[in-house]
Amino acid sequence: MARLDSLTGLRFLAALLVFASHTLAFFDRTPLGTSLHPALEPGAAGVSFFFILSGFVLTWTHRPGDRAGPFYRRRFARIAPSYWIAVALFIPMTAVARPEETGSLLLHMSPQFLGLHAWFPDREYYWAGNGVTWSISCEMFFYALFPLLIVQAVRMSQRARWWAAGVLAVLVVVPPLVLRPLTHGETVADWAIFIFPVQRLWEFVLGILIALWIKQGGRLRLVGLPGSLALVAAAYTVAVFSPAYLIWVVLLFVPFALTIAAAAQADLDGSRSVFRHPVLVKLGEWSFAFYLTHQLVIRAVDYVLAPTSTAQAVGAAILSLAGALASAFVLYTFVERPLERRLRGGTLPVSAGGTGHAGRR
Repeated sequence: MARLDSLTGLRFLAALLVFASHTLAFFDRTPLGTSLHPALEPGAAGVSFFFILSGFVLTWTHRPGDRAGPFYRRRFARIAPSYWIAVALFIPMTAVARPEETGSLLLHMSPQFLGLHAWFPDREYYWAGNGVTWSISCEMFFYALFPLLIVQAVRMSQRARWWAAGVLAVLVVVPPLVLRPLTHGETVADWAIFIFPVQRLWEFVLGILIALWIKQGGRLRLVGLPGSLALVAAAYTVAVFSPAYLIWVVLLFVPFALTIAAAAQADLDGSRSVFRHPVLVKLGEWSFAFYLTHQLVIRAVDYVLAPTSTAQAVGAAILSLAGALASAFVLYTFVERPLERRLRGGTLPVSAGGTGHAGRR
């Protein structure tokens, strides 16, 4: 199996987009809050990158004859230890910061311990406690279906996969456009567009199809890695001036898909890629832990500093980034890596799969 280190490096940059969107909490009480919000909020679309990447990586590492049981064991080993720690850490933090809300928090977090909270069309549940974990709830659904999905995808002809990719694109784009009049930040329509695991499944399946295409020698002819990144930048710029129902998924999922395909192609062809830099690859390996802990760090810093000026908010954001990187190192080094190895029976994959993101709305 060829290593695709550029995808690992890109994982960290996608996680950094998510982090940036959550630092808006620091600027809410500053003069820049209103003007900065449109520039940072599209970072929430980073979840789409992770969902597509997850489907791609699981397919890339899949081999004929792989059985569902060992696959589920590997996914459990990869996700569960760090996930449960990241969920549990929010309970004492809330007990200290807002003790009067602890009882309500525990009630709303109850589905979170089983990874079911994304199925509840109520933000009190899907964003309870460590709100970023809603995407892990989606990923668990994807993992449950993957053994069935990969069998069906492998059986399809390449032409049928192209048609399927077109249908998936329609399934991604149409619901936000149809539900657009109902979205106001707290409605069931928002959940249906951004959180509902079935609606997010289409991006995961797109990643499966891209990986099969690359495995069978498919190559992007007109858009290389620089071109796909330019498309991401252009789509992000458009998202800055777009309503939320478009920036969540619609505008960026195709540029993200092209970037994943182009980065994999660059690694397979031995082309130059800055994303293979050892520092970026190491940060990419920490990205799951970074994602799981960054909101906890942001909330803790915001509680302690409560910035009211732009300078204070910038300082809080920098401090949070340093704290999130430190917490990611600790979680990855002392929990994620050793427990994954133990639960897998002493073996580890060449490159771990990507996971999700949290939206802040």
